[in-house]
Amino acid sequence: MDHDTSATTSRPSRSRALGATIIVAAIVLAGGMTAGLFAVGNGLAMRGVDGVTVTGSARIDVDADRVVWVISAFDQAEDVATAVRRTEASLEAVQRYLVQGGLSADDVTLEALSTSTNYYWVEGSQSSEISSYSANRSLRVRSDDVVLVDQLSRDFGTVLMGGVSANAWTPEYYVTTLPELRPELLEQAVADALVRAEAMLRVAGGAVDSVRAIRSGPFQVSAPDSVDVSDYGMYDTSTIRKTVTSTVTVTLSTR
Repeated sequence: MDHDTSATTSRPSRSRALGATIIVAAIVLAGGMTAGLFAVGNGLAMRGVDGVTVTGSARIDVDADRVVWVISAFDQAEDVATAVRRTEASLEAVQRYLVQGGLSADDVTLEALSTSTNYYWVEGSQSSEISSYSANRSLRVRSDDVVLVDQLSRDFGTVLMGGVSANAWTPEYYVTTLPELRPELLEQAVADALVRAEAMLRVAGGAVDSVRAIRSGPFQVSAPDSVDVSDYGMYDTSTIRKTVTSTVTVTLSTR
């Protein structure tokens, strides 16, 4: 019996042709995806470098317009009443010195009196036997006359030489106009960043297109000629003359 083999032989041929077509299509698709991914990656890289980040700064020298000065009087005696009386007498002498020196009585604020009990020490251990009593009281000067307070603090030794028991801390000087200075300094810092960016891009053959982002850094209030800075900002209170510095980081697109 004769068999018709045409159908049998045509199926493998069609299968092989279909397989070849699928392989070619896969190769073309893979090539297209590779080219597409390369283009996408290249585009992201271009956008990633199509810009510049620059730091700008501005500074101004100002004088403090507010001062705070703390002075503490203290004494010690065998009874608490004597310790308190001597402490109050020392504090009154300090107040007279301040007022006679030119301060207003309203510039001086008395703080609370504190007392403590002292005990004898025996062979390195505190005993239960009372040795004396201590008294301490502070006053706080707040004034806008920073020059006057500065001078009074420098001459305070004359009070101590008169037999007064007191500790005078270093006056602290503040700039109350700092909120008004911040906008001006930020504006100058941004302008400085733009000048720096334009200078760098001019050498590289580019130009500033637009500002993408601006981030303000902490303000630094330092003594004149100081190089001290802090990541969180600093505020030096030891001098009347101060340098206020602001920094900004500006990200710019370029062309």
